[in-house]
Amino acid sequence: MFLLSTVKYLAKQLTKWPRLQAFWSWFGEDYGEGVSSADSSVPVVLIDFGGHPFTADLAISLQRSGADVHYVFSSSNESNPHGDFSDATNDGVTVHDIDLGRPVDQSQLRRQFRDEQQFGWAVAKLIRNMPASATVILCQVPVAAAVVIQGAAKARRQNVVLWLQQLQSDLAAIPGTRSMPSKVVTTLERRIAGAADRVIAISDGFAQFAAKNRKNGETDVTVLPNWAPLRYLPNRHRVNQWSTDQGLHPERQRVLYSGRMGLEHRPEEVAALALMVTANGDTDVVIVAGGPGVDSLKNRPELISHPNIHFIDLQPLGQLADVLASADILLGTLDDRASEALVPSKILSYLCAARPVVALMKAENPSAELVENVGAGVAAADIHAAAAVIRELLDDPERRRSMGNRGRAFAADTFEPSRVARAFAGAAGIDLD
Repeated sequence: MFLLSTVKYLAKQLTKWPRLQAFWSWFGEDYGEGVSSADSSVPVVLIDFGGHPFTADLAISLQRSGADVHYVFSSSNESNPHGDFSDATNDGVTVHDIDLGRPVDQSQLRRQFRDEQQFGWAVAKLIRNMPASATVILCQVPVAAAVVIQGAAKARRQNVVLWLQQLQSDLAAIPGTRSMPSKVVTTLERRIAGAADRVIAISDGFAQFAAKNRKNGETDVTVLPNWAPLRYLPNRHRVNQWSTDQGLHPERQRVLYSGRMGLEHRPEEVAALALMVTANGDTDVVIVAGGPGVDSLKNRPELISHPNIHFIDLQPLGQLADVLASADILLGTLDDRASEALVPSKILSYLCAARPVVALMKAENPSAELVENVGAGVAAADIHAAAAVIRELLDDPERRRSMGNRGRAFAADTFEPSRVARAFAGAAGIDLD
C-alpha cells in the first residue's frame, strides 16, 4: 500500500511544478536558471536505462556534431547488450554509469520497483548539477524512474524530450513485464508524455498516444523511426572467429536469435519453434540472449540437452557483427499483446548483417512491415508459418542472399550516423549550428 501511494503521489506532482520545485529545494539546491557553462556547446543529457548500442551511437554522433553530451545508463541492467562506451568517451561524451550495486532484479515487482527508483533518484541528483539550458532526453526509462527524473529536470527549468520507444502501459498487460500495477503505469506514462516539452515517437501509433495525452495535441510530437548502430555492424563472413570459438559447425544450417528476450518475446513459442526446426537433425538454433524469457527456457531439460539448440550469453557490441553474420536466418519475435507497445530494435540490427529475417509477430508491427516492405524477410503470424518459411529459405540460398543484400542496402542508406544525428537534433529542438 505504501509503495502504491508513493508512486501515485509522484505522478500527481508532475503537473504541479511549483510544489515539485519546492520539493527539490529541500535538498539545498538552487533550481533557478542553473549554472552557465563557459563552453558554447549545447548541453544534452541522454538517459537510457539499458545503455543500448544505438543510443550510445547517437551520443557519439551528437557530440561530433557540436553538442556537449552526457550519456547516462546503468550497467546493473544486464538484460540487453550495452553500447561501446570507450568509443563514446574517446569522442568526448561524458558517460555516467549508475551502478546500483547489484543486477536489476526483474523477478519480483517490489525489487524491480526499488531498482528503478534508485536509478531515478541517482539521475535526478546528476541533472540538478546541469545548467538550465540542458536538454534532458528520456529513452526507455521505466516510469518509476522517469517520473522522478522529469520532475527534477522541470524544477531546473530544463527542456525534457521523451523519446518514446515503447508503451509501458500496454506492456503491463503481460505478466512479468512491469514493476508496478498496470493502472499506475498507465497514469504515470500519460502524465510523463503530457509534461514533456517535446516527444520523439518511433512509430505513428506511439505518436498518437503522445498527442492524445498532451494539451497541444500533435504540436512538438515528431515521428522518427529507430535505426541500428551501423558503424559497429560491418558485413562479415558466416564462418568467423566468433562462430569458431563457439564451436558452431560450419556445415550445419543455422537459425539465430540475438538480443534481449523478455516474456513479451514469446519464449515458449521460440522453444516450440526451435524443436520444430531442429527435428530433422541438420539445422541448429542458436539463442544469444539475456532476460527473463531466456532464463525460463534454460530451465527446460529438453532444450538444454538438445544437441542442436545452443544457448549463449549476450555478447558485447564488438562481437555483434560476427554473431549476426554467423546465421543463415535471423529470428525476431514479439507477443501479439505487445505488438502495439513495442517495435523490436533488434530487427534493425539484423538488417545490417545482410541476412534474411523471419519476424514472428503481427504483420502490422512497424518492424514486421519494414522487413516485408524492404524485401529483407518475411513476417509470420504463428510458429507453424514461421517454421514453413524457415524451411523454404534454408532450401533456397539465392533467395536468402537476395533478401540479405536488400536489408543491408537499406541499412547503409538509412542508418548513416551523421544523417541520423541531424534528424534527431531537429526533432529534439537541439540547435547544433
